Amino acid sequence: MRPFVQKAKKGMSLVEVMVAVLVSAIVMVGGSLFFVAGTDQINLRQQYRTASRLASQKLEELKAVDYDTVVIGEAKDSVTLKNSTYSRSVVIKDTGSYKQVNVTVSWGPAGQERNINLVTFIAPK
Repeated sequence: MRPFVQKAKKGMSLVEVMVAVLVSAIVMVGGSLFFVAGTDQINLRQQYRTASRLASQKLEELKAVDYDTVVIGEAKDSVTLKNSTYSRSVVIKDTGSYKQVNVTVSWGPAGQERNINLVTFIAPK
């Protein structure tokens, strides 16, 4: 009789394959969550830059005109860019020798509305 010789195992068992697939799936899901969160942050930062540009643009428009043509009061308008609507509010107050200009740009859904506020003073030339 021949002695019993155990042959070397080759390949992987079904359990090992299942564990490897499970670990890979967990890593992929975690990575995709980081990707989605990163994309949301990039979009939010882009919206802040756009709002800042809109507020700066309005301030520059008001600083470019003659001091006497800058009217005291409040004005509102809205601008739609890149599938987002930005509401711009301009409040001008007379502080004596200067005019205070306050520009607020708001955007986003109700309850999650975001805004940026820029203030400057305009003096007579």
